[in-house]
Amino acid sequence: MIIGSVSSAYAEHLKFNHIIIDNAWIKGTPPNHKTTAGYLTIENLGDTDERLLSVSSSFAAKGEIHQILKDGDIMKMRPVSNGLVIPAGKILYLKPGSFHVMFMKLNTQMIPMQEHEITLTFQSLGSVVVPATVKSTPTKDKPRSERHNH
Repeated sequence: MIIGSVSSAYAEHLKFNHIIIDNAWIKGTPPNHKTTAGYLTIENLGDTDERLLSVSSSFAAKGEIHQILKDGDIMKMRPVSNGLVIPAGKILYLKPGSFHVMFMKLNTQMIPMQEHEITLTFQSLGSVVVPATVKSTPTKDKPRSERHNH
């Protein structure tokens, strides 16, 4: 298994063989919150499809790749079984409301501007450690008591 890593703070662009990983970030959490989501962009510069098999971190007991599906008028979140394909020559966006990473059983609060490492494991390339910066949640997600009315 190949293990790659990058140590530069706030790196937004990481090349790993024929894969480019961009803009990895984690959604900030309130204290004692046990789950959060992570997002990133994966570009496959190769001529064969690649598959993201799993995601892990030291700050969560479990990491899963999830997908948001619409069932009638209801949006449902489901784990992706058998990994997530990154087609040859294409870019896959893991973003809010679509494919994303779920980190469960957090052992620390996700505080904006902190950086954490996440490990991505690919089917043919092995694993790579990617820095991900925690970002604030949008204002619309904050409780009314935390909003500022001017």
